[in-house]
Amino acid sequence: MRQVVRHIAEALAGDLMRLSERADAFVSGPLTFDAMEVLAARADKHHVFAMFQPTWPTAQGASAAFALRPRSTSGLNRAWGWAAAYAAWDVVRSTGDVVRRRIGSGRGSFRQYVTAAKQVPTVLAVSPRVVPPAAEWGANVTQTGFWFVERTEPWQPPDEVRAFLADGPPPVYLGLGSMATADPAGVVHAFTTALDRLGLRGVLSAGWAGLRAEDLPATVLALDGAPHDALFPQMSIVIHHGGAGTTAAALRAGVPQVVVPHIADQPYWGRRVHELGVGAAPIHRKHLTADRLAAASTEAARPEVVRAATALGEQVRGEDGVGMATAAILAVIEKPAHPR
Repeated sequence: MRQVVRHIAEALAGDLMRLSERADAFVSGPLTFDAMEVLAARADKHHVFAMFQPTWPTAQGASAAFALRPRSTSGLNRAWGWAAAYAAWDVVRSTGDVVRRRIGSGRGSFRQYVTAAKQVPTVLAVSPRVVPPAAEWGANVTQTGFWFVERTEPWQPPDEVRAFLADGPPPVYLGLGSMATADPAGVVHAFTTALDRLGLRGVLSAGWAGLRAEDLPATVLALDGAPHDALFPQMSIVIHHGGAGTTAAALRAGVPQVVVPHIADQPYWGRRVHELGVGAAPIHRKHLTADRLAAASTEAARPEVVRAATALGEQVRGEDGVGMATAAILAVIEKPAHPR
């Protein structure tokens, strides 16, 4: 990740500097926070940080993406959270350092990064029903609920997809999003074998993992991709990598899940899905087999899991994360800016 960020740092810094010249305020994400804070401070303009995962350090295990003791409140969770913050800063600092160099400033430090993070108002785009608010976050963190783009027109699936969905019970979805894999054929084989054992239909989304096969059974439909908000409510189970956006879409759909985490915050989302009773225990990618996938799918299909997923989906759909975030950001930027 450090190499990736260093590779794009020069171009990203240039884009941010050009955009900042005509910006009234700044909203950054984890990749751009450091650089945007430098530019916002230089221009004496408001800056808001947007997080899509609960990575702000806390002792509360259920609210900490990198908790060492996930089912308890422990100082180890807080300490590990700060260790993760240092690792994140070390990865993303390249862009901020490029900005500092271009404006003639010295390199930033982790102490400066932490000080800025504690001062910059933060919006956390996750549902409080999924991630319990931690008291340690204080007033600086506003939890808004997930952010979804409302569809202005119904999704019109291709005829093949429409016919498949109408030709039997709701299928099981498998997609790994932007996660690559060294053995896509093995993943597809595990999926189709598990479905065959359980007598279930499936939808296979290729994604960056390239989950494709030329000899899929007639009970499995291959897709290059489809909008999650339209597709997931038509599934019986959603098997995915545990990215924040995919997890949120599956939660909103009210469908049981099986999370196959790869990196970063994905194990956290898999854990929370299981702890909330809306899905099976997660299966790490390196442990994915047909046996485990069949067992997890059976667990996810239990009536009590289906009921819990349906109920949580109704609650998540009742939230207005975008509206709350808009209000929180406007409340910040409508105040007079104070020089840093």
